[in-house]
Amino acid sequence: MEITLLPNGEYRLASMGKEALFSFPLPTCIHLREPDAKPSRLIGKLILLNDEITYRVEGEDAVIETPFLRVEVDKDLRLKAFFNGETVLEEAPFLPKEEEKGGMSLKSSRPVYGLGDKTGPLDKRGYSYINWNSDVPEAHVDTTPSLYKSINFFLLFDGGASMGVFLDNSCKTRFDFNKTVKDEVRFSFDGGTKDVYFFFGSLPEVIAAYTALLGRSPLPPRFSLGAQQSRWSYGSKEDVEKVIAGYKKAGLPLTTIYLDIDYMDHFKDFTVNEETFPDIRNWLAEKKKEGIHIIPIIDAGVKAEVGYRVYDEGIADHHFCTLNGEVYHNEVWPGDSVFPAFPEVGTRIWWSMYVRDFLRFGFDGIWNDMNEPASFKGPLPLNVDMGGIPHAEAHNLYAHYMNQATHMGFLAAQKRPYIVTRAGCAGTQRFAATWTGDNQSTWDHLRLMIPQLCNLSLSGFACAGVDIGGFGGDSTPELIARWAEASLFNPIYRNHSAIHTLPQEPYLLEEEEFLAYKNALMIRYQLIPSLYTALFEAESAGKIALGPLIYNFPKDERAKNENTELMLGEQWLLAPALFPGQQSRSVYFPCAFYRYSDGQRFKKGDQLVPCPLGNIPLFQREQSVVVLPQKKEKHIDFPTVLRLRWTEDGLAKTLYYEDEGEGLGYQKGEYNLFEISVSKEDGLAIVPLHQGMKSHIQEIVLESVTGEILLKKAY
Repeated sequence: MEITLLPNGEYRLASMGKEALFSFPLPTCIHLREPDAKPSRLIGKLILLNDEITYRVEGEDAVIETPFLRVEVDKDLRLKAFFNGETVLEEAPFLPKEEEKGGMSLKSSRPVYGLGDKTGPLDKRGYSYINWNSDVPEAHVDTTPSLYKSINFFLLFDGGASMGVFLDNSCKTRFDFNKTVKDEVRFSFDGGTKDVYFFFGSLPEVIAAYTALLGRSPLPPRFSLGAQQSRWSYGSKEDVEKVIAGYKKAGLPLTTIYLDIDYMDHFKDFTVNEETFPDIRNWLAEKKKEGIHIIPIIDAGVKAEVGYRVYDEGIADHHFCTLNGEVYHNEVWPGDSVFPAFPEVGTRIWWSMYVRDFLRFGFDGIWNDMNEPASFKGPLPLNVDMGGIPHAEAHNLYAHYMNQATHMGFLAAQKRPYIVTRAGCAGTQRFAATWTGDNQSTWDHLRLMIPQLCNLSLSGFACAGVDIGGFGGDSTPELIARWAEASLFNPIYRNHSAIHTLPQEPYLLEEEEFLAYKNALMIRYQLIPSLYTALFEAESAGKIALGPLIYNFPKDERAKNENTELMLGEQWLLAPALFPGQQSRSVYFPCAFYRYSDGQRFKKGDQLVPCPLGNIPLFQREQSVVVLPQKKEKHIDFPTVLRLRWTEDGLAKTLYYEDEGEGLGYQKGEYNLFEISVSKEDGLAIVPLHQGMKSHIQEIVLESVTGEILLKKAY
């Protein structure tokens, strides 16, 4: 065994004719790669740590020690790592299968989280998956191996000695979580090389470290947290106006409407059908004055049509994918289509200028779809050239680069990015929010939503959602209303459905279901201050907004695989009804909580809670204070009257964040961050942690969980 410190800060280990490179990009992170690994396409240049690191050979093993970690590498270059004295990583022999080029096996029977929005329960033990971005039209079930995103990051949970694993490989990858071998977690790749990061600490620490390297979800514009409505398709301006009028007449708030593919001229990207959407600039400006933001869809496939500017320019400047030296064609919505070579930087810059100009029409977001990339005449061959990278390596990166190009367009237009993507990979969260794709209008998919979104959060995507009511198939009125209730914490609160299905707009519901949906929507608007602050913390500190109970209660055995409850930040718990006709449900409380509707206290443990339609099991944690807008608020603006709801059972603290709600000024310090604390001994204190603008706050109202006014004062 030989160990050498290289000039770039890596440690080269050589034994029995094999070599491996180790480094420490963070104090609690190990990076292992093969010597021939290519530079990362997802992580920028790292500054490696070498202070307080010692290395030596002990017998046949190499030992590297840092203030937090001890790494032992045996003569077969297998790893064993200790974090604060505890064994956190132990590699087992890896025997590749026929299709596999390489991989690793880890000894572990710990709960497994992450891997994005894969199907199955929160804890992935006993399941196997394939990461290969796939448009799956069939109903997604627990054993669906691949979906739209390929996020090669998972967590092995063990309290404060948990481990995150990121495989930096864009080829097809495979994960086996204690399915084939009971006490082993196995991951492999069909191409490329071994390039793996290991993160250690508590779940919050691991996720914060992982997103520090891969990127964090940017704070979305505030309007995006309000009610969103979509359908495939609102095909004309009149269709959109009917939706707006329907919401308004029903007394429902609405901030965002999406335009699916039928707004385009023959499905051509960056075009608008002037017959069905005439005078688009003035119309969009008019809608924005009314508080309605319009978001158009953009598909990856570009119509192959001479005379269409995007196609002509792309051909002239070599911006499309090729096969054997010729532009590659397949079929998507426009018919004969070609595909921008987004992995090539020049193509991304070219595309970003179209995004910039399209946004200047007055659009406030972009919805990137069909970017797996999806195609109708069979999958793209693996040897298609995607800008200097073969499809086999670029497939899982394709949407990532499309979103980066779109993000560049927003910055060029000097707008706060709001991009919603169907496909992506690890790190795509720094460019785009996401939704879980084409779900179905079934109760099974309602239940699937909770572990999917929780694992997306744990995988770095803080801003995500699902199609409320389900996209495919006909939803029942009860299911639509229940979905609205169960989605209260979803950063993207979008009702969306497919063509030829029954309409799902809430104002079309019968009285009982309509009132339940409206009640959910009104409560959603009460939660926006908490959600907006949580999303700021996601970008600034790597925390998650929506998440599983185990994130906040790591010592609670019952929380390890809780699939029917979720939390918003540290203070809110939601335990929605998930079955038709449900009138009550058992709720597990990891500590005492107070019901939002009436302030009733529920002690730790299992409690039977009523949940008839319209009665949402939403709870506030003990010893907490939460920020609310005025009651029955229906707009998205920052509140001028800040309601503080306090549990009156001890010292409570929270953060409250405010900015201008849009624009990029917050990145330059134009925001306010307050720490709010309240106790019976010291009263109420509001401490500015950062002041970069004039506050929206004019009045403070402190109230109890039952609504009793405890204090009212000007700010």
